[in-house]
Amino acid sequence: MKRVEQRHLSGMALAWSALLACGGLLACGGESGTGAAAAAPAAAPAPTVCATFYADANLKGATLVSVGPTDNSPTVPAAYNDVMSSVAVSAGCTVMVYADGNYGGQEITFTQTAETVPASINDNMSSYKCTCGGSGSGK
Repeated sequence: MKRVEQRHLSGMALAWSALLACGGLLACGGESGTGAAAAAPAAAPAPTVCATFYADANLKGATLVSVGPTDNSPTVPAAYNDVMSSVAVSAGCTVMVYADGNYGGQEITFTQTAETVPASINDNMSSYKCTCGGSGSGK
C-alpha cells in the first residue's frame, strides 16, 4: 500500500525578526537615550496541527494534515477527495467536514478524535474547516 503525507498550510506563514542594530529610537555607543526603549515585536506562534485525516479506520492509511490555528480547504487535494475514514483532532480544535466541495452537502463537526467516522461521511469528504483556540482552550 502506498503511503502519502501532505502538509496543507493554506497560506500559513511563519516570520521571525529581531532588532539588533543601533538606530531609530535606540541610543548607541554609551549615549543615554531619553526616549522610551522600543519593544521587540512578538514572535508569531508556530502553526499547530489542527487535525489529521486518515484514509482508513483506526487512524491508519494515507494522511492529510490540517495546520492551524485556522485552516480552511474549500476543496481537498484530489488524492484525498472522498477517502477519509478517521480523524485525529488536536485538543482545543474543532474540524467541520463537508461531503461536497466549497463547504456544501452534509456537514459533520468533530471536537475530538474519531477512530471511525460516521458511515454517512466515511469516504465522503471533499472540503473542511478547522480552527484551534478560542473558548476553553486554556490559551
